[in-house]
Amino acid sequence: MVESFDLGHVPFYWRVKKQPVQPPYDVPARLPFSFTFVEELQLVIQKRNPEVLQWLERVYKEDANVGYLQDGHALAESYGGEFIDFFRRASSLLPKVPASAADIGCGGVYLLQKVRELGVTVKGIDPSPVAAAAGKKAGIEIITDFYPSSSLTEQFDVLFHYDVLEHVEDPVSFLRAHHSNLTLHGGIIFAVPDCTHHIALGDVSMLLHEHLNYFDSESLANVLKTAGFEPLLIEPARHGGVLMCCAVPVGQLVQKDTSKMSCSKFHRFTEKASIALQRFAALAIESKGSDLGLYVPLRAFPYLGQIPSEVRLRFYDDNEGLHGCYFDGFDVAIAGRDNLFSHPPARLVICSLAFGDKIAAKLNGHDTGHMKIVQWTELFESNNE
Repeated sequence: MVESFDLGHVPFYWRVKKQPVQPPYDVPARLPFSFTFVEELQLVIQKRNPEVLQWLERVYKEDANVGYLQDGHALAESYGGEFIDFFRRASSLLPKVPASAADIGCGGVYLLQKVRELGVTVKGIDPSPVAAAAGKKAGIEIITDFYPSSSLTEQFDVLFHYDVLEHVEDPVSFLRAHHSNLTLHGGIIFAVPDCTHHIALGDVSMLLHEHLNYFDSESLANVLKTAGFEPLLIEPARHGGVLMCCAVPVGQLVQKDTSKMSCSKFHRFTEKASIALQRFAALAIESKGSDLGLYVPLRAFPYLGQIPSEVRLRFYDDNEGLHGCYFDGFDVAIAGRDNLFSHPPARLVICSLAFGDKIAAKLNGHDTGHMKIVQWTELFESNNE
């Protein structure tokens, strides 16, 4: 039996707020989180917890959406543009040029509009009122429901989604449902967060309660094949830390050779993660009595359950849309670099593997007093052998 890796009660991130206190008031600020492993898929997952699943279903229906792919978001053009480029390339691999497509989990319908601009007839399905309102404004029909749904009976040349498969409780069953909504020569095109590097390092910063599954290329291919799809293309994106995938249905379910399966991947991950968590906790304890600044703070949330409550936190991010806003459970307003320069904390942790060096370079040359900068990679030094 596969063991689980328990992180205790972790901050529950599902929105950003304009005020420290904002309805709904009953959603908990922290929820339990444990990792476990599906050996036959070689897939790291969040251990299914009925309490967590109940709250996730609730917040998905709230008028809140924190996704990047919305008009006006600073990252929409780079992340969304790369996916649309992949959509074009992937479409050329399908047996016929797609004329119709449905988006599962539409967010701000940004991708639906871009796919429509390619001359494709589009439709969407999403339980959020954010998607319904955005679809109405864009003139795109959105079915307000979770997928699969009895309200979506049509067949499409392409089913696509961005950052959705990691949210579903049973990714294999979810993808199997796609078969009934695909035309004879149809295919699926989608993206999921790429957790390859995090799993190898033992970095639990990839954790979000909304994410039930943590894919690398190996596990993603296994899930697809188990669901009756043949991957045509799986590749990492340049932006956004995602794996992009194109796959087509196969005539029968693929039988995998499980004779060489093991849990060694999960054991290496949890051993390294334990060390990184201990290092972060020690760093936070050293900061007691002074301010601990977190740059790209969301990445540090999985580690905050391990630190004393009396540690004073300050949050910084380059995303201007977050400035002056709050995360649930914290009365700390998210600030930008100007605030950092004018009132530097005693210690600043740059909580990003991908952009740590770039952020540090932006801070160089500014007078930040005696502020000590800690790079995220320092949590994993001598821990990646």
